[in-house]
Amino acid sequence: MKLKILLKNAILLLVSLIIVSSILDFVRRPVVPEEINKITLQDLQGNTFSLESLDHNKATLLYFWGTWCGYCRYTSPAINSLAKEGYQVVSVALRSGNETDVNDYLSKNDYHFTTVNDPKGEFAKQWQINVTPTIVLLSKGKMDLVTTGLTSYWGLKVRLFFTEFFG
Repeated sequence: MKLKILLKNAILLLVSLIIVSSILDFVRRPVVPEEINKITLQDLQGNTFSLESLDHNKATLLYFWGTWCGYCRYTSPAINSLAKEGYQVVSVALRSGNETDVNDYLSKNDYHFTTVNDPKGEFAKQWQINVTPTIVLLSKGKMDLVTTGLTSYWGLKVRLFFTEFFG
């Protein structure tokens, strides 16, 4: 009997957390800039690209983070794992110093995802990013799902599955 009550309470707590998390993600949802396809980005290796030039047959994780962000310390390893698995990842380092600072941070943590430095937060401002980390899943060049704050590897895998399966 106690096990039944405990299980019921655990399920209710999980459902409540999912609902609250979904509401927060909706409220903190960024705005896709109208000129998204015209924006040219440059990664830390000097390669220029646009979001439009990425493979539209695969979902793209657009990851807004900062070296100073506590939650990003937990989310970045999951993003790195997904990048190693072949998922398209474009990260934007917000207000994290100059390119050398960001490269040093990435090297120190053994992160190998494409990173664009946004030292003044100008790119993030175009998207109206108010929370770090913010992860935008782009599918076929359009914003499909958004998650903000702390998230896990498996949480991202589930979101990617739904994006790819239903997208």
